[in-house]
Amino acid sequence: MKRLSVFNPVGYPPQVSARGLAQPLDTLEGKKVFLVDVGFENSDNFMQRLRDWLGEHRPGVATEVVRWHDMHKPDPELSARIRAEGDAAILGVGL
Repeated sequence: MKRLSVFNPVGYPPQVSARGLAQPLDTLEGKKVFLVDVGFENSDNFMQRLRDWLGEHRPGVATEVVRWHDMHKPDPELSARIRAEGDAAILGVGL
């Protein structure tokens, strides 16, 4: 009789500590908002259109479209830049 080994595919989830959401801004007027193209299909187009819309309807809001390095991994360099230079970020995940 042949022996068969069976493994549990569930595994063990990593320990996660909650940090909560960022405090909302009272206004975007006079602020810099990073529009982050995460890399999913059409998120680049969406971020460009959002930049154009904000430029037309909210000219007091500075925007910059940036690209996440790898949609499957954290991007510490871009995250640090957004924290240092920006007031807010909108991440686009595609349409």
